Amino acid sequence: MGVMNLKGVRELGKFVFLITMFLTATFAFAQNEPETTKPLTDMEVIRKVAVLDIEGKMYENVTISFKSITPDYFITDKYRVKVKVVDRDGKSIYKKTLKNAFLYVFSNGQIQVGKPNFNQILVTKTELTDDNIGVIREKEGVY
Repeated sequence: MGVMNLKGVRELGKFVFLITMFLTATFAFAQNEPETTKPLTDMEVIRKVAVLDIEGKMYENVTISFKSITPDYFITDKYRVKVKVVDRDGKSIYKKTLKNAFLYVFSNGQIQVGKPNFNQILVTKTELTDDNIGVIREKEGVY
């Protein structure tokens, strides 16, 4: 009877080891996948940006607001995102409605506006100072 219990303990140990290895491998691969999110609809997001590049021209200490608009299918059937950039005095620098574009906000604070796999606007946090920096490339897109 002692031999049977020892064999059962070995089998149970192998089973626990196998489950542990499976879970470890699953968690390791899950952390390497890129973060995904669904587009926001009928939302407004406002960010203070330390440095913003608009079509090659640099602006400092601006506020950028994004407002996603869902199609009403009466006037238009395209998703839109209204983008407005103002300086610290409240003067408008950039104002545009991007048609057939989507607003994405990720858990790390990154904001993207554009079509899937083709971003026209990108706002991210810097690693060193934790300030927001952004780039607007309406014509060619941001990769």
